[in-house]
Amino acid sequence: MKHTITVLLVLISAFSFAQDSIKVNVETPKIVSQLPLGEAATFDTITIKFVELVGDSRCPEGVTCVWAGEVVVLVAVFKDGEKLERKKITFNARGEAKDIYVSEDLTISGLKVTPYPVYEKKIALEDYKMELYVTN
Repeated sequence: MKHTITVLLVLISAFSFAQDSIKVNVETPKIVSQLPLGEAATFDTITIKFVELVGDSRCPEGVTCVWAGEVVVLVAVFKDGEKLERKKITFNARGEAKDIYVSEDLTISGLKVTPYPVYEKKIALEDYKMELYVTN
C-alpha cells in the first residue's frame, strides 16, 4: 500500500511539473556597445560614426537645477561605406532610446551619452561615449 501511494505521488508530481512544449521566441538585444566620440562601429553593413558632441547642458551631479538639461550629438550613418545621412540626436533626462537606423533586419538606437557631468569636473571630449543598442 505504501509503495502504491509513493508511486502515485511521484507520477502526479512528474506530470504536474512537466514543461509545456510550445516554443516561445523572445527577442533579446544583440549588442550593447559604447562608441567613443570620433569613432565608428559597424553592425552588418551599417556603420555608425559618433561625429560631434554638439552640446551638453545636463544638470551636473551635486547641483540643484530647474531644468534637467540634455545632451545633443551628431552621428553619421553609412551603408556599405556610402553615407546615408547625418543626424542630430538629443538625449534628455528621461533616458529614452533614440533610433539612429531602422530597417526590417536591423535597428540601431542610442541609449545615452556618458560620462554624466559632475559639479566642478570638466569632461574631456575624448571621454565622451554614446551607448548603442542593436537588435535584429
